[in-house]
Amino acid sequence: MSQTRTQAAPVPSPVDPPPYEDEPPRRVKPAAAEALPPTKEALPSSNGETGSTTILVSGEPSSRLARLGKGLSGVGEDLKKIAGLRVALAKAELTEQVNYGVGRAKQGSVAGAIALVGAFFLLVTTAIGLGSLLGHMFWGFLIVTSGLFVGGGVAWLVLKPKPPTT
Repeated sequence: MSQTRTQAAPVPSPVDPPPYEDEPPRRVKPAAAEALPPTKEALPSSNGETGSTTILVSGEPSSRLARLGKGLSGVGEDLKKIAGLRVALAKAELTEQVNYGVGRAKQGSVAGAIALVGAFFLLVTTAIGLGSLLGHMFWGFLIVTSGLFVGGGVAWLVLKPKPPTT
């Protein structure tokens, strides 16, 4: 009496990656399964003798080493995806920092230009005020201009860099 056994559903091993919820489980296509060489497995009969030979064809890796290799290749793919995502994140962060720096430069240049115009008008107002106190506008503008030259000379002397000591 010959007894044949059909192959049961494979039990998931801790090496196999868990199926993702958004992806269907991976299955071997029939064409790929036919390309695999069949494995012969002798099953004992009910009386203990080796009975008929049943040929089992499986698309799943049969050894632990093959399952481990398959699992590691999945890990490699995941690492590639993670690396790509990290590069994209770094690019996005760098773009954000550059845009922030450009915004700050715009802010500083506009505020600086307005401050320069304001300083110019303050100096003109001071010159006109001094000129009206002294009786003629010339004297006010002369005093303000002289003050600017003196302030520039003092700044030149105070901020003078030290020569290199080589």
